[in-house]
Amino acid sequence: MKYGLCCISLQLKKQGYSFQTMTAKRFLSLPRDEALEILGDRILNNLVVTNEHIRYCDRNNLVYRLSSDIFPLVTYESANVDLVDFPNIDEIYDEFEKIEQTIVDTGVRISCHPDQFNVLASTNKKSVDKTINELNFFSSFMDIIGCPATYDAPMNIHINNKQGSYSEIIERFMAGFNRLDPNCRNRLVIENDDKSGGWNVQELIEHFNSATDIPITFDYLHHKCNPSYDEETAVKKCYDTWHGFKPLFHYSESKEGNNPRAHADYAKEPFETYGLDFDIDMELKAKDEAILKYQGELSYA
Repeated sequence: MKYGLCCISLQLKKQGYSFQTMTAKRFLSLPRDEALEILGDRILNNLVVTNEHIRYCDRNNLVYRLSSDIFPLVTYESANVDLVDFPNIDEIYDEFEKIEQTIVDTGVRISCHPDQFNVLASTNKKSVDKTINELNFFSSFMDIIGCPATYDAPMNIHINNKQGSYSEIIERFMAGFNRLDPNCRNRLVIENDDKSGGWNVQELIEHFNSATDIPITFDYLHHKCNPSYDEETAVKKCYDTWHGFKPLFHYSESKEGNNPRAHADYAKEPFETYGLDFDIDMELKAKDEAILKYQGELSYA
């Protein structure tokens, strides 16, 4: 089992490796050529930072979740931007090749978790269209950098919809799912929700997975906030949905305060694997510093 770093290394940030973004307001306020030059430079920086994060994960025996902020505004409709529009597109593609080579050389497992606005089961056609565009873009990036089009490189999302019966929601989801690129479909996995009334593990197993055969990501904190089966049953049932691929699950703990769904900076408790082998993304605010502290202080089954 390997721990997973989610997007940002605080150790690397201290060394100057930081992701850069750009607001739509700023982009649209500038002359088009100037805006494209600035945004292209920021995307190139983000790719360099991504490559360094993968190398860092290799040095520390971690798996890596790609940041959702590598390509600001590229899928934003009002910006109307395509990668080929950037004046530094050759440098961008050179960096794609460097990342691919890093993945080949290191064997670091790569995943992504696109933002919460991605809702394939939405009743809003525009939202579904936006989701399909976003997911296909991320999957195409994973293709470019050489990630396998399998659950070894999972793309994790939530259903994020409870409008209608189970069969109606699943029908809407699958209508959107079938519009995705084949490699995107081959990577997509679904996570249990933390909100009461959202999709808990039992609902995902007995309704969603039974109808779609799409793997289920088990999130320990979400299960505590929105329980169904006992934890051992939930972990094992989710594990069995991954078609023989090594699952990538999520672990966090509640931050002190009134909101149990808020993630803590550091984890203090060991988690139980129930004898199973899976990788685990550590969704903690202190990122790699939390992982290093956790590894040093805790052992678990």
